[in-house]
Amino acid sequence: MKKLRVGILGASRGMDFAMRMLLDYDYAEITAVCETYPVLRKKCEDFFREQGRTVLCCDDFDVLLDSGIDIVILANYANEHAPYAIRALERGVHVYSEVQPVQTLAEACQLCDAVEKSGKVYAYGENYCYMDNIFAMRQHYEAGDIGEGVCLEGTFCNDCSPKWHLLTRGIRDHWRNYVPSTFYCTHSIGPLLFSTGRRPVRVNGLEMPRMNYMAEQGARSGSAAMETMELDNGGMARSLNGNLRHPYIASYRIFGEHGSIEADTGSITVYRYDKEFRYDITRESVPYTPFLHRPKKDHGSISNSDLTGFGYFIAKILGDPLGETYSIDVYQALDMALPGLLAYRSIVDHGMPYEVPDLRDPAVRDRYRNDRWCTDPRTPAEYRLPTNKTGTPEVDEAVYDAVRERLAQVDLTPGMK
Repeated sequence: MKKLRVGILGASRGMDFAMRMLLDYDYAEITAVCETYPVLRKKCEDFFREQGRTVLCCDDFDVLLDSGIDIVILANYANEHAPYAIRALERGVHVYSEVQPVQTLAEACQLCDAVEKSGKVYAYGENYCYMDNIFAMRQHYEAGDIGEGVCLEGTFCNDCSPKWHLLTRGIRDHWRNYVPSTFYCTHSIGPLLFSTGRRPVRVNGLEMPRMNYMAEQGARSGSAAMETMELDNGGMARSLNGNLRHPYIASYRIFGEHGSIEADTGSITVYRYDKEFRYDITRESVPYTPFLHRPKKDHGSISNSDLTGFGYFIAKILGDPLGETYSIDVYQALDMALPGLLAYRSIVDHGMPYEVPDLRDPAVRDRYRNDRWCTDPRTPAEYRLPTNKTGTPEVDEAVYDAVRERLAQVDLTPGMK
């Protein structure tokens, strides 16, 4: 069959994904890249030339859309995915949104409208939902091994301060320097909802201060946050995410009426309430679709989570029912992301709880179409929130000069995150 043509927006995270996934993929191939940073765009051109591949490298998203692509992978700034997703859907292009679907509720409403009107496949690439242990967790939960989940816990902590110069390039208004502490929440919330099928209906937020090790990088947000949620079955959930001084953590727990499941790196443990009470399970195989394909050449580390998430997206495009079941659609993506946006409103409002709307209902969307509250400095002042609970700090330009100096000592390559 003819391969689906893929365009990528963003040559850092996007090329990281493409180099691990799309250089030798049975059902799709990379045909275009859009990158506005000239240094990286030139590196992409050189890379594909060395590979003997004909790939368009441009700096204009409309040129990318006009190049004949069937799919666009959005790997641009994480708080700018929605406008590009909407433009692509309006042009009849399937969308794979790598992280954070929206930065405001108004965008969320517009995105739902665009997906429904286009008839194209929108998928959220929350790869933590597709880790082997999370898939095993979902299988055990769906089998009824612990009964109804009534308390969920997710933790994702990744101290990015040592590589902040690579991530932000010393740009004062880079999204990482001002988005809310709760914004990057779907690595912790997503696997909980994906495993149980639950959705949050109410959320509160808590934030730790802006720590010195982040302030000296130019970050203006609180350094970590917690979202506490009420679920649609009356249960509760807790999410912790941010730049905490600790080795990388991604761990999850589901407490049910008959037992519990814990998922840590590479394994799960199921606790059933019986005479023995405890039943340990190590890493298990999970049901991949026939559309998932490990590239023929080893272009770098390829995780099952990347293969699985993108594979179910492709499966959905091609009409396989497993893609419909396991690909994360726009409504599920918003269930995972909106608690972060609204938890930050709670933080600013001294802990006041906020409803998490179900935007599957157009009538509910109508209540939020003008809700543009966010921390983006480009937002009109009447909708702009402070970047942390104590306000928006002033940062001397010398801080960003120092970050840029560190960046200048690095040889940037396509795929560098």
